[in-house]
Amino acid sequence: MNSDPTEKILGLPPRPVLGDAATGAILGAVALGFLTNDWKAALAGGAGGAILANQKQPLEFAVREYFRQKGLEVAFFYRAPRAVKVTFSYAPNAFWTVETVMPDNLDLSDDDRDDWLYGSLIVSALPKVLRLINNPRRNELNRSNRTTK
Repeated sequence: MNSDPTEKILGLPPRPVLGDAATGAILGAVALGFLTNDWKAALAGGAGGAILANQKQPLEFAVREYFRQKGLEVAFFYRAPRAVKVTFSYAPNAFWTVETVMPDNLDLSDDDRDDWLYGSLIVSALPKVLRLINNPRRNELNRSNRTTK
């Protein structure tokens, strides 16, 4: 379904590409080729690095990096075929688990499925959890409403 690494999956953002990490590999391969006085090796190394730069990050790596950028430490990452669950620390000795599950009616390729899980986690599931964490009073009200029903 999705051949372009920047194209959205059903309105959700895809996993980031390895681009930033591969830039050093490209430059290193080119430099090594020049140091060995073999321009063909420099070109081959640069081309190989460029191909790697367009590959998407593995799902766990992308999720851990996104959480790190948000200042959250991933304590546990669980991957199921159609779901992902992440337990993270948002303060000292304070943990929360967030989960996203792909609906049964979606039939996606493995790559698109990982993109959907990543996008759903960062766009939908995590923001809901962060709102609860940032508003503990609301969380307590919701919890007391659930126990009284």
